[in-house]
Amino acid sequence: MKLVLTAAKMNLNQDYLHLMWALHCIQTLTQVTEVVTEKIKVFQTPPEIKAFEGDTINMHCSCEQDKTIESIRVDWTKDSMPLIGATTMASAHVNRSYSSINETTAKLTIENIIRSDSGMYLCEISVEIPAPVRKGQGNGTKLTVQVYHNYRHKLAALALLVILGLAILCYKQQRRRKRNASLSVGDVAEVINEENPENEGHEEGHEESSSSRGSSHWLTSSLYESFDYFTIKQEENEETCCNASDS
Repeated sequence: MKLVLTAAKMNLNQDYLHLMWALHCIQTLTQVTEVVTEKIKVFQTPPEIKAFEGDTINMHCSCEQDKTIESIRVDWTKDSMPLIGATTMASAHVNRSYSSINETTAKLTIENIIRSDSGMYLCEISVEIPAPVRKGQGNGTKLTVQVYHNYRHKLAALALLVILGLAILCYKQQRRRKRNASLSVGDVAEVINEENPENEGHEEGHEESSSSRGSSHWLTSSLYESFDYFTIKQEENEETCCNASDS
């Protein structure tokens, strides 16, 4: 009988110990959960990046400055998929991505970007030292990678259109100047013919001879004659005015 009672007491003690251990584990898990849910403010810049294939881009992630912070961990994700992680003590390099931390600021660098790098990038900072652990997440950076050669072709086509437009404009202006110059010479010749009918025969002979000597000589002589004509007319007008004033 005594042996049975002793065995029962031992079983009760073991059950009690198991119960106490379970309660202790539950309390510990509850404390850890409370620590993980504690958050910090995280700032991520820039909110958007637009770049071309082959470029190098940078993103920054930081938390509030605190002199007590000794070590942080930064995890970067792309479209909710893990990309790269780094700590204050150790930088990280994966393929074309490089992550480093300076005090409470982390930087993600992606070199020689390609079209598939486009997406939403998020950073998460965990303050590991001192305890308790605190975490925070940035607002994200949207990366858009454009194909460079398409842009280059469009730019070249635009430049070609501008050059063609300027060439056409210059050509039209040149033709307009030549047309105006020919019209002005014709007007002067008309005035000379109308005011000097006695020189018609002379001018006809002059035109026949100019065909052999060239049009440039005829144009020069016509201009000189027109200038002489306008000078004579001006002197006659001045004499008329003087006579009128004397009378």
